[in-house]
Amino acid sequence: MVRILDKHIHSNRTGTLTHGEAIGILVHNVLVSRDPLYGLSAWVGQIDPNALGLTDEQAAAVNDDRMARALDQLSEYAGRGVFFQLALRSIKLFELETARIHFDTTSVTFSGQYRGSTQEPRIVRGHNKDGHPDLKQLVFGLNVTADGAVPLYHQVYSGNRTDDTVHRDNVDALRDLLAKDDFIYTADGKLCTKENLQHIDQFGGKFVTVLPRTRKEDAGFREKLRYKAGRWRTMMAVENPRARGEIETYGICTTGPARTEDGFRLIWLRSSAKARHDEEARQEGLEKAKAALKDLAGKLNHRKLKTRKQIKAAVKRILKDAQCVEFLRVTVVPTVITTYKRTRIGRPNPGDPKERVSTTQYSLEIKEDAVRLRQERNADGVFALVTNLPPKWKAGQVLQIYRYQPHLERRFENLKTEYCVAPVYLKTPKRIVGFLHVCFLALMVAALIEREVRRRMDSEGVAAIPIYPEERQCRSPTAPRIFELFSQVDWYKHVGQDEEVLYPVRLSATHRQVLQLLGVPRQQYEGTIEA
Repeated sequence: MVRILDKHIHSNRTGTLTHGEAIGILVHNVLVSRDPLYGLSAWVGQIDPNALGLTDEQAAAVNDDRMARALDQLSEYAGRGVFFQLALRSIKLFELETARIHFDTTSVTFSGQYRGSTQEPRIVRGHNKDGHPDLKQLVFGLNVTADGAVPLYHQVYSGNRTDDTVHRDNVDALRDLLAKDDFIYTADGKLCTKENLQHIDQFGGKFVTVLPRTRKEDAGFREKLRYKAGRWRTMMAVENPRARGEIETYGICTTGPARTEDGFRLIWLRSSAKARHDEEARQEGLEKAKAALKDLAGKLNHRKLKTRKQIKAAVKRILKDAQCVEFLRVTVVPTVITTYKRTRIGRPNPGDPKERVSTTQYSLEIKEDAVRLRQERNADGVFALVTNLPPKWKAGQVLQIYRYQPHLERRFENLKTEYCVAPVYLKTPKRIVGFLHVCFLALMVAALIEREVRRRMDSEGVAAIPIYPEERQCRSPTAPRIFELFSQVDWYKHVGQDEEVLYPVRLSATHRQVLQLLGVPRQQYEGTIEA
């Protein structure tokens, strides 16, 4: 990696550390510590320089200014073949399978104004996937292989860039990288626009995506299901990747539209896990709406809730916010209250004249629409996959392709949790973009480590290794847990007046097993640390 970075990232000055070596240190730090730039010098000082591939002089040259200049250069030269060559090298060296590519985007959120962010990509407000619409962001797009979810190619977009506009450029970049057109491109529903699908199809590319709920093919089929439940044939039963130990069943229905308006193949499916999720989400919305309506009922007939029109508008907002417009029937009930008012001022007397005054008080009557709720349950868990794969690709095969998408989401989870992409301890937009490129490199290295360990476990028949706390078994080791296992491996040297005493590394059986799975000889690892 360092050689490729140095080859493509040039500098007008020569120093103790090259840009590639500085970026390599940053990648190492993101993977195992994630310190701000001003803390890197202290972090490097705790580690033997040989373990980082540095000399004593190079380790002493690490400081926040040197790292920041490396980020500047990485951001400037990122589009000039750096990541293209890194991807090609990874494909060749690790024999990555590129027949399928999965793509998605996530938000990287920032706290601050960033008024100086005027060049692309810009830190601006957009649709925030972290639930912070008040904060500015960048959009991070990632392509992974279906062979271990290894990050292969990425892009950093302005924060207001929408997902449906990035796919064509991304696919074209993948065509150049992979030197082929017939790979299967998989993404979420934002791919499913006429322009995107036709762009991929016209050069012989293949795609798998999900039909958005906003398409009229989906709306029409759901309307039929509400009044007459479809006949679903169980096609597959698998373990739910989001809830280990839970079996998720998939049914297929052939009575729905077979083609989209654009002529692409439609596969109608029903997931038991999604059906349960839809039911729970609807119930949660109902509870939320009822609580809000109860609160509203206590405020009626005061201030801006005195007229029927005002009350109906408030009810409509609540139902729309909870997505319960069709499931709750709310009636504004008027009640006429009659009182008598004296028409003469002064001390009241028994014979004083009075006039009759009538006022209208409003209350709410809330009922669930049982029929409509029962109809909606017929459409729970239903979704459709859109593809241009030929009929020889069975529905189950197409579904298996799309079911790999959560592995990409796990990379985003790692990015935001284990590797702490935010908060960002940088103010310069250019350096922030460079740091996101570093995070991509860290994700790639971590994914390759995971892939290597898991492949060796499969080939050697190792079911699990005890890398969890209390030596609990792990069936699918991840890079953060592997790094954590080695975080307490230390060696000590006592320097006296007449001699030096070295206390070497002591590796446990689990350490030695993981090194074997990684293909790292024990002697090489220990020698690197003790050198």
